[in-house]
Amino acid sequence: MIAHYPTSDTAQLKNYKIICHRAKFDDFKKSSSNRIRNIPAEINDNFALLASVDQSGSFGFDKTEKGAAAIKSLITNCYYIDINGKLQPPSSKKLHYMPFFMFRDKDGEFERAVSEHRRYEIDVKKYEILSRHRRVEKPTPPTLTIFLQSDDFSISQEAYNLFKNACRYVAITKISGEYGHGAFYVFSSDLNCFFDEFYSAAGESAEWIMIDNPSQLPIH
Repeated sequence: MIAHYPTSDTAQLKNYKIICHRAKFDDFKKSSSNRIRNIPAEINDNFALLASVDQSGSFGFDKTEKGAAAIKSLITNCYYIDINGKLQPPSSKKLHYMPFFMFRDKDGEFERAVSEHRRYEIDVKKYEILSRHRRVEKPTPPTLTIFLQSDDFSISQEAYNLFKNACRYVAITKISGEYGHGAFYVFSSDLNCFFDEFYSAAGESAEWIMIDNPSQLPIH
């Protein structure tokens, strides 16, 4: 079943589509990648997959000006992991790639986690200097640091709990590329905040199409 997102405009006025599969994790994981299935989420947590198609059928949020602006809105509002694997603050600069992860702060909680991570980085440098001259206790990395230093950004139970409590939502790029540039997963205990923000950023020129299963998406 394909459902169209409520909108006041007619489809003829739309210049691109945002196709979205949204479900509780218990159902969502059944048709997702191993990376998503391995997230230690609760069965009722909210997950979604979003992709964009222009009028000619080309996949990618970068195919239209409004689609690119919608992705930029995420980067403007979220901390993100850049192409070099480094955590960056929200930025208004234009990126030519979709960040691996994006984290929407909730009430300053993720900002505090970032501050703890930065302090740890400073403490490690101090430790490396002082330990050459005397015995000192090595600093303990916080949860966010452990996640950022993992080889593949795998999400442990501790990291997931942090993200769920400290973020309004977390977006993960769909790196396999079959749905074009900018396709991404997003999760939260409640995705209403995300959809309110992204629907506004996508503009009235976007036609939203809700699908029951990603298999209904044509492959790029």
